[in-house]
Amino acid sequence: MASIASHNEESTKTGDNIMLAGLSFQVVTLVVFMAVSIDFALNVLRRHRRLGAAAFDQSEAARTLRNSFGFKGLLGALTLATVCIFWRSVYRVAELSEGWSGPLMSRQDLFIGFEGVMIIVACLVLNVFHPSIFFKEMMDGAGGLGGGKKAKKGEAGISSAEKSTAASETDLA
Repeated sequence: MASIASHNEESTKTGDNIMLAGLSFQVVTLVVFMAVSIDFALNVLRRHRRLGAAAFDQSEAARTLRNSFGFKGLLGALTLATVCIFWRSVYRVAELSEGWSGPLMSRQDLFIGFEGVMIIVACLVLNVFHPSIFFKEMMDGAGGLGGGKKAKKGEAGISSAEKSTAASETDLA
């Protein structure tokens, strides 16, 4: 909208305001997401302190995964990516709020640092700590990358327990 108005030599104010509102909404939703995430993490820590190991009544595989480097790395990667995207969004709000000819809009160094670098860092850490790399044990049979084998035609959606039950019934017959 702002681009079309600019090319037609009309006011870009409406388009600028829509972009600013969208970026501001992104900042607000990221703040809410970070607040809820911090609240969740604090509640998990309090529960663990109060109940000890019984706080996480899960399978041994889930307990092993939760204590692994990959799981802790993924949590760190998600945190870093969220902070980077938040930082980028705040910068873009500040940049656009001064208009297309504002001092921040003409600073290429700040744009590269707060736009490009933030997104590259977020993408890099989320790819390095991708769940399919570290959570293979939990993904077996889920049809994900961790399965290692493609499902045979006609067996898609059949769990390993159903397969073993079917195999034992065939053996009995």
